[in-house]
Amino acid sequence: MVAATPSEFGLHNREVKLPGGSVEPFPGQSTESLPTRSTEMLNKVELKRELGLFSAVNLNVGCMIGSGIFISPSIALERAGSVGLCLVIWAVCGAISLMGALTFVELSSVVPRSGAEYSYFLEAFGSLHKFWGPLPSFVCAFINVCILNPTSTAVIILTFSEYVCHPFAHQMSGMTPESQDMVKKMIAIVGLGLMTVINFMSVKLYVRMQNIFSVCKLVVCGIVILTGVVLLCTGETENLSKGSEGSAASPENLALAFYGCLWSYGGWSTITVITEEVKKPEVNVLRSIVITLPLVTAVYLMMNVAYMTILTIPEMVTASAVAVISGFW
Repeated sequence: MVAATPSEFGLHNREVKLPGGSVEPFPGQSTESLPTRSTEMLNKVELKRELGLFSAVNLNVGCMIGSGIFISPSIALERAGSVGLCLVIWAVCGAISLMGALTFVELSSVVPRSGAEYSYFLEAFGSLHKFWGPLPSFVCAFINVCILNPTSTAVIILTFSEYVCHPFAHQMSGMTPESQDMVKKMIAIVGLGLMTVINFMSVKLYVRMQNIFSVCKLVVCGIVILTGVVLLCTGETENLSKGSEGSAASPENLALAFYGCLWSYGGWSTITVITEEVKKPEVNVLRSIVITLPLVTAVYLMMNVAYMTILTIPEMVTASAVAVISGFW
């Protein structure tokens, strides 16, 4: 069950009242000029709950399955050194992500507000000091907004542009490399702008688009996996039969292999960022995590098996986008 949160921080689900019991107006506005309904709305400010379980699962899947599974396999395999160790690392990273997600689910039940780490830090430290207390939350938000989210979005949108342009590679062959890069960057900017507009227009529209794209991602991943299964059944096991031959032993390579895989699993905390927009969050947040993480882990493992069935280690290591080199697109 969701616990009550007496925290004084944030406007969600708390009354905004002056010491005398009157409603606090907006700056420059008196309560006398407010209609009764507006006064009632000031007493409680909350987000609309638009996401059911299906939409919550799709949101998690959509945020986790992105450019990472099309780029990270080459990085992870290069650092792991062998297909066997690489698959083990992918599985372990899935387990680590699941434990992290379950931790956030527990925190979201204690602090049932949107914001994930921001809300948790604010609840834990905010009341300790007027300035130093909220500082960890501010630093967390600043790093996410100004560094982590922009850089990860840039990688995702440029990978999207790369795959969009690939079917037209023959038509673009007459262009200079600089012109091709410019076209790809322009497509990336248009795609990013379109998604931004959709997010501004309507939560419901974004949810519908997210559901559609998430299903499409799973269909595409399913095609890749099915192709790998068919090839395995026809005896294409030469690359996988090498097992752990050539496995990396240095801590540096193992750390980088784990980093590449964990980056692909990034996004598992998304549902706790928008807890207040989930219907029945006390059950649907947990259910969405329990469904999403095992599903994504299985998809990632099977996609890596499919890649490794077709490509040798040197071919995968030199690939900028594995799915393109392997011939799936």
